[in-house]
Amino acid sequence: MRKPWKALAMRGDQHVYADEQVAEAATNALASDFKNEVKWSLIDALKAVFTGRDNSLGLREIALQELEEARALAAGSVFGRDAVEWGVVLIKEGKFGLDAFHEVVGLAAKMRGFANARSVEEHYLRESNQRRASHVSKRIHSAISSLSEIQLGSMLASPGSAKTQHLKKHTQIDEGVPL
Repeated sequence: MRKPWKALAMRGDQHVYADEQVAEAATNALASDFKNEVKWSLIDALKAVFTGRDNSLGLREIALQELEEARALAAGSVFGRDAVEWGVVLIKEGKFGLDAFHEVVGLAAKMRGFANARSVEEHYLRESNQRRASHVSKRIHSAISSLSEIQLGSMLASPGSAKTQHLKKHTQIDEGVPL
């Protein structure tokens, strides 16, 4: 497991972390994956499709063709391929605009998160027991499910904002576990 996912797994495993803190770690882990895996040329191409840069009339056929061309930019990236696939789904539903673009990125991120949650669960099954693995998996799934697709996508797709952050560690006596 990569470091951000280890931090998420640790927070999901321990009851002392509130659901919001697990969600914060999930966002950080997804941002790390996004930064390491998705090319900005793909994000720019997806944004162009949804904002109608070369399709001012918002025709579905043209948008679907542009998405088909963007598949080459997603080569080697499961995250990127998922974003293109979600793009096709949303275009077929007739969704265009910046919110739809952010939703595409957010949906792809959540898919990635759920897949990695299964990997974390398998790790805990090997290292511990079924009960503990199920507990960690449920907390991680719950944290990822609680994230808004549009807000997550907006955060990830903004240049410079997809940087991973160091998770805040409470060190003062007054910063204990929230009641």
